[in-house]
Amino acid sequence: MLDCLIIGAGPAGIAAAVYARRYNLNFSIVEENSLPGGKATLPHRVENYIGFPDGIAGYEISERLNTHLKTLNIDLKIKSCKKIVFEKDLFRVFLSENEEILTKSLIIATGTKEKELGIPGEEKFKGRGVSYCATCDAPFFKGKNVAVIGGGDTALSEALYISEFAENVIVVHRREELRGAEILQNRIKRNEKIKLYFNSIPVEIYGSEYLKGLRIKNKLTDDELLIPVSGVFIFVGYVPNTLILGGLVELNKDGYVITDENMATSKKGIFAAGDVRVKNLRQIVTAISDGAIAAHSVRNYIKEGRI
Repeated sequence: MLDCLIIGAGPAGIAAAVYARRYNLNFSIVEENSLPGGKATLPHRVENYIGFPDGIAGYEISERLNTHLKTLNIDLKIKSCKKIVFEKDLFRVFLSENEEILTKSLIIATGTKEKELGIPGEEKFKGRGVSYCATCDAPFFKGKNVAVIGGGDTALSEALYISEFAENVIVVHRREELRGAEILQNRIKRNEKIKLYFNSIPVEIYGSEYLKGLRIKNKLTDDELLIPVSGVFIFVGYVPNTLILGGLVELNKDGYVITDENMATSKKGIFAAGDVRVKNLRQIVTAISDGAIAAHSVRNYIKEGRI
């Protein structure tokens, strides 16, 4: 019997675990990926993480977070969560390898996954030219032409990183102007390797054995253009990992968990933290804040019967 089970070991889940240890709660933390750290592991460089004015690599943030867990002797289970069942004011959680956990409360910190375009060729060329992670795959496109889909912070930051390897980078964005931070926009516009296509959407990724190009359509004129590229990097947003909740808590129309300022959901005993919940800013620093608040709320819920 646990006081709390934390599901997800990204920045939010790890912060929750650190604070749960400080509050002397009986808890466990589970993560389905063999490399904890969530999306903090992906950026080649994080420039806005407080306390690191020169920036820090995403993988280094992940390593530091995991080191913190180990320093506090927090056991991390690398298992996936299959189902959550509410019974008699408790939660029975079914994990992989036929493990079951009974807990008084839950902190859902499952984060998000990359949104797909859903266009012809995307599925066919996944891992063979189509990528959702520049840090993982940019070095494979040294001296080649690639396309980046998206116009937000992630797309712009990753386009700049990809340009360090690729010969040319074509950024395709559906709006009239970029949406990312001004500092990133300025860097993009100064980069001679990067060409921008506005008011344009991808309609097909084509090729035979290998990816050969991207077909885009101008939304204003309906004109289509074939762009020869060897790779397509997709950064068009995310969808929340909330399937395991199975109707236990209230979600918004996009599937994100609705919480109050204490990270409490509509279901007593379930809290949510990080990118999986409804919020205006999804960043490492806000995820860590969410995790700390969620653990504090669990402490109040378990020790004093209040949030």
